[in-house]
Amino acid sequence: MKIYPVCENRAFQRAYKKGKKAAGKYIVVYVIKTSDKDAARTAHGKPVTRLGLTVTKGRGGAVVRNRIKRVLRAAWCEAAEKCAFSGGLDVIIVARDAAAEAKSSDILPELLSISEKLGVTDANRNSES
Repeated sequence: MKIYPVCENRAFQRAYKKGKKAAGKYIVVYVIKTSDKDAARTAHGKPVTRLGLTVTKGRGGAVVRNRIKRVLRAAWCEAAEKCAFSGGLDVIIVARDAAAEAKSSDILPELLSISEKLGVTDANRNSES
């Protein structure tokens, strides 16, 4: 699965200020609908969901932060296989302290439950376990 990244600082700031938020033990997730001019699109013109990751220096050194980002990306890919995320969204995942020791299998159920809580999954696609 291709991950479309959120790269612009203004997109992160917009999600933090105006987006919906839900927190768990390992992560905090911010979600906001992208405007039409900012929306990333596939080759067929369909809007896609973009992923932004935030892991602050307080979580550890560069090796630890990169490991956390790798684990979060893996959990995101697994979650995308299990359920369909609505298109045209920016999803920002902020790592908490507990994420430093977590595996993607620990973060996946939390990401799925937070996604349901925020209403960012398409209801018309069944989740397959």
